[in-house]
Amino acid sequence: MTSSASLYKDYEKKMQRAELFKLLTEHYSIKKAMYPGSYIHISPSFYIPEVVYIDTDAKAKRFFKDDSFKQLIEERKKYSNETIVRFYSTSFKQVIPEEEGSFDLIISQYAGPVSLNCKKFLKSGGYLVANNSHGDAGIADLDSSFKLIAVINFRGGKFYHSTKNLDSYFLPKKKELEVTLDYLLEIKKGIGYTKTASHYLFQKN
Repeated sequence: MTSSASLYKDYEKKMQRAELFKLLTEHYSIKKAMYPGSYIHISPSFYIPEVVYIDTDAKAKRFFKDDSFKQLIEERKKYSNETIVRFYSTSFKQVIPEEEGSFDLIISQYAGPVSLNCKKFLKSGGYLVANNSHGDAGIADLDSSFKLIAVINFRGGKFYHSTKNLDSYFLPKKKELEVTLDYLLEIKKGIGYTKTASHYLFQKN
């Protein structure tokens, strides 16, 4: 049987996202994160001591059941704290037995309206990092609970962080389009904006 560590290494070649979490922990104080819709993407644990992973996929359940992934984290982690990993084989839209208001970071990547369903778990002043493949960055931008504080772009195999000209993002290409929460939830994808980034970083008010 293929080990969890081997499965992750094959998956990692396609994703190229580990450096995203390196960048985030260099700029912000992040010790505890939640990753709804994580699949087997454990690279947040290389930089963040405590991470809760959530996914309905049967492969993800088998992956986290095989403890070999823990050794991979131990080999790559960049902190001295004890590593804490919890996995829930369920939808992030269901009840998650974690303390509300206790997380520094929520990770939203290709999973749907994570910001809407999981913002209760963020501390005041905590962060949401989201892409817009399923419209979640757009959803967060409409939410008065969040403020856009940075954008992150991926170029030439590297992530770049910027806090400049943030008001130029989330302007629809179709000026006549009324962008509402209901509309984004209905279409289940991001719309066209005049200026885009690879990832968007929001802070909870």
